[in-house]
Order: sequence, then structure tokens, then C-alpha cells
Amino acid sequence: MSTGLRFGVILLSLLLGLMAGFFYAFSFTVMPGLDLLTGDAAMDAMRGINVAVRNPVFFATFALTPVLGFLLAGACLFTGRRWPGVLLLVSFAFYAAGVVALTASLNVPMNRALAEGSLSGMANWLEWSATWTGANHLRTAASLFALLLALLALCRLSVERVGVAHRPG
Repeated sequence: MSTGLRFGVILLSLLLGLMAGFFYAFSFTVMPGLDLLTGDAAMDAMRGINVAVRNPVFFATFALTPVLGFLLAGACLFTGRRWPGVLLLVSFAFYAAGVVALTASLNVPMNRALAEGSLSGMANWLEWSATWTGANHLRTAASLFALLLALLALCRLSVERVGVAHRPG
């Protein structure tokens, strides 16, 4: 079971890394780049991005990451691997609150308002962009912290395996 858990945590870490990289790219390249355009051009580009991001690959990565994290935390705790389980549970909580909940409560409603065309002009874009990007910075930090915790859980699982494998008798 330990090999399966380790593989699962490696997969979880890869998914968390993908999401952290996605949010990081938006915070430090995409949004600053859009801010260099005129307000209407930036809004049109962001509307296009928001349509393109609604695809099965992105959705699976975004939504299955916390499910996998929760299941792995439960498997660790159920099999007596307390510290990896606790680390994965906290990782899950950070991703669920700092990514999923924040996305649902702020970024998605802001994207809907943008899609409805309720904004116009550079001043409105820059205000919208600053708020959206600030929330995205939080999503970046939450997913990076969740990744760090998953990697710590992986290290702990590896140490436990080595400890078991080298016990005398």
C-alpha cells in the first residue's frame, strides 16, 4: 500500500504543481500583459481566455486535485500513517479554501460580470484587474503551499518506507 500511496502523492504533487504554475503565470505574465492593452482590448482578451479555460483538461486538473488530496489523506490516516495524513489533510484544506472556494466566490463571479459586459473603459479594467489579480496571487500562494505540504508528506512516506525496510529481524 505504501508504494500506491507514494505514487498517489507524486500524482497529487504534479497536479498541484500544474495548478500553481497556471496561477503563477496569470499573476506575473498574463494579467500584467493585459494591463498594457487598452481597457476594451484587455476585456475582450480576458473574455476569450475565460471561454478557452472551460475545457475538460483544465476542469479535471482543477477539480480532481482536491478530491485526490482528500482521498490520499484519508488513506494515510486509515493505514496509520499519521504525519503524512495530517500533512495531506492540511494541503487539501489550503487548496480547497485558497483555490476552489476563492475561485467560486470571487474570480468566477468577476469573470461572469466581465462576460456580461458590465465594464467598459481603461479605469474599470484596471480596477477589475487589480482585484482579480490580487485574488489570483492568493490562489498562487495557496496552491504552492499545498504543493509544499504534499511534498513533505511524500518525504515522510519515503522515510517511513526506508525505516520499515531496514528494521532488523
